[in-house]
Amino acid sequence: MQMKKLLSTGLIYSISIAAAIGVIHDASAQKLEKRLPGLWEIQLGESPLTAMLESMQKSLAKLPAAQRKQMEEMMKGSGASLSKPGVIQQCVTPEMAARDFEMHNDDPNMQCTTSYKPVSSSEGRFTYVCKQDGDNLKGEGRIWDASAKHYKSEMTMQGVSDGKPRTMTISQTAQWVGPDCPAGLKTP
Repeated sequence: MQMKKLLSTGLIYSISIAAAIGVIHDASAQKLEKRLPGLWEIQLGESPLTAMLESMQKSLAKLPAAQRKQMEEMMKGSGASLSKPGVIQQCVTPEMAARDFEMHNDDPNMQCTTSYKPVSSSEGRFTYVCKQDGDNLKGEGRIWDASAKHYKSEMTMQGVSDGKPRTMTISQTAQWVGPDCPAGLKTP
């Protein structure tokens, strides 16, 4: 996977969520309270990702009803919704909650290093650097107002992909909805 794919919608979302809550587990540092497992709604702030989802909403509105329904069902599985383009649902499993606030990377070709500085039991600052196929992505940000049922985060990601500099700022407000996830919602 190349960095341009990494900067694509789904992966940017996954990395932004992981980075916003993905900090190194250090036994000597203050720890943020772990999230509850279950359904979470994440409200994205203004960003290229939000703009892209809003653009998709407008484009899909022009499709015939059957095609639009098919696309909406596909998006629903990833937590996105055309009716709420700036909101993503995430199903947090008990296993994810147990390792929460630790960076998790499923891509064996991506090498990431992270650092975390606690500010309090509900706030921390983090940085990370990920390298893959000669491209680099780095970010810094903070998570605050963190509890088992909500958090806020913002971060700036910068990188060079295919020789082009890229920068994105992402802010999020997340809220626990309840213990049950809807059928068909995939975990990140």
